[in-house]
Amino acid sequence: MAYYNIKRLQIDQHRAWMLRAMLTFHLGTIITTRLLFLIAGNIISDVGSYYQIQTCDEVCFLSPRLALKYPECRNATGNPSIFVKADFSGKNGPEEIGAAIGLSFGMSIWYAIAIHMIGVEIHLRLTPAEEQRLRTVSYERQLETGYRNLGSAGLTVDRWGDALAWKPAPSASAASPGEGDKLRSDSNNLIR
Repeated sequence: MAYYNIKRLQIDQHRAWMLRAMLTFHLGTIITTRLLFLIAGNIISDVGSYYQIQTCDEVCFLSPRLALKYPECRNATGNPSIFVKADFSGKNGPEEIGAAIGLSFGMSIWYAIAIHMIGVEIHLRLTPAEEQRLRTVSYERQLETGYRNLGSAGLTVDRWGDALAWKPAPSASAASPGEGDKLRSDSNNLIR
C-alpha cells in the first residue's frame, strides 16, 4: 500500500502506511516484546506452577552438565522430551530462564503488535495538520506531473470510501491580508 501510494505521489497515505508497517511490525515491537516478556517471565516465575516441554538436546546444548540434573537425558535413545520448570530467577539453571521466556514470548509479541497498532492509529489521528500538509504537497506534485484526481490519486478515503471529495486549501497568497492574522490568532487561542 505504501509503495502504491508513493508511486501515485500520494505522500500523506505513504506516510500513514509506512508508519503502520515500520512501527507495528519492525522497529517498535522488538523492544516492546522484550519488555513484555521480561514482565511476563517474572509473573510466571512468581506463580511457580508453569513448566515447558523441552527436548534433551535443547537442555544439554546450554550445558552438558545439565544431563546430570535430568536423568531422562543420560542414556536416552532418540531425543526425549522433558518438563522444565519456568523460573526467571535462574536459581536452578539457565534452562529455567529459557522456559520462562519461551512460555511468555508468544503472548508478548501479540500484545506488542496490538499496542503498536493502536499507538500508530492514535498518532495518525493526532496529527491531522501534517496529513493535510502532505496532502497539499501531493496535490502540487500531482498537478505538476499531470495526474487526474489531484490530491486523491492514491488509496484515499474520498476516492474509495464515502467521504467528501478533498479540495486543496486556499493558498496563503490567495487569502486576504488580514485573514492570515486572524487564523494565526485563532490557532494561538486553541493552543492555550
